[in-house]
Amino acid sequence: MMNADAAQAVLDNSPFGPWWGFRVDAVGKGHAKVSLPQRPELFRPGGVLQGGCAMTLADVTCWIAIMSLFGEDDPSVTQQMTTSFLGPARTDLVCESTIIRPGRLIVYGTAETTDTAGKLVSHHTLTYVRPPRPSAV
Repeated sequence: MMNADAAQAVLDNSPFGPWWGFRVDAVGKGHAKVSLPQRPELFRPGGVLQGGCAMTLADVTCWIAIMSLFGEDDPSVTQQMTTSFLGPARTDLVCESTIIRPGRLIVYGTAETTDTAGKLVSHHTLTYVRPPRPSAV
């Protein structure tokens, strides 16, 4: 099973992970918790974090929860994501994701993003497709 250090290494070695600055806080079977530190370039006018921050964090957190079940080389890709924004965020974000249905072809999960005070900022439902792995020739 994947642990937090292995998940952090996946993010650190990805093209997008270092720019975003994600921090993997915890990983369990079908569950992940990841943080996104706030920084000036993530804010929109009005002094709140741009909504895509919560969405990207939820997508990454759910992806790690999927890897906790199927391994680091799992080919799952996001098919659909629904986000409900519940309030503004001005602090670091923390997201927890749980896999609800780890299917062979379709994976369904949820994620909740909070600010550092624990206030719910957004709720997400995510569907991933697990394409067949390429056959060894």
